[in-house]
Amino acid sequence: MAREREEKVLEHLAEFADQVVVMVEKMRDVVERFAADRYEELEECARELDHLESLADDSKEALLDRLALDSVFPMGRADLARLVASMDAIANLAAGAADRISMRRFSLPPRMNEELIRLAKADLEAVQVLRDAVVAVGKDLRVAIKLADRVDKIESHADDIFAELYRQMYDLDTDFKTFHQVKAIIERLENLADRCAQNAELLRHMALEYLENE
Repeated sequence: MAREREEKVLEHLAEFADQVVVMVEKMRDVVERFAADRYEELEECARELDHLESLADDSKEALLDRLALDSVFPMGRADLARLVASMDAIANLAAGAADRISMRRFSLPPRMNEELIRLAKADLEAVQVLRDAVVAVGKDLRVAIKLADRVDKIESHADDIFAELYRQMYDLDTDFKTFHQVKAIIERLENLADRCAQNAELLRHMALEYLENE
């Protein structure tokens, strides 16, 4: 019976992870429209992202309520709750990056725009693989571990892009406000990849512990 309840929670967690993927896809759209100076479309995407964040918050609360009501799981309930909260943090970072981008209009050099898009795409890839790892936890723990390892590699690639963006940022000939807005944007994008890696580590820990107890 406990296993059946756990499977249901993992199913809902996978659905929540799908919502987070959609949010990060929308964030990538915001970045691409910013790079193309398509500000009206950018602002529309940002509004859609705010709505998606509200829906994701509802899903998160429902998941945490289910975990609070069901007292016994083969997997650690605290670990599952941490995973839900950490996935929610990814959603918040995606919405925060979009908010920063849409705060005021400005343009960046083409090379920086290209790197911003690359970083947003790396974030999306990391979240997609993380979602696959979440799904695998309910089916094949060894696959979940391999996917978690892949998230780490994507995060390392995102770090390289972030480092290049940071170097370019200090070469910008711009005003104080724009400099700090750019800094906030790229840090949020990089933090999103970092959070994916933290989630991957938690999933790896859960999978290894569960394998030992099988």
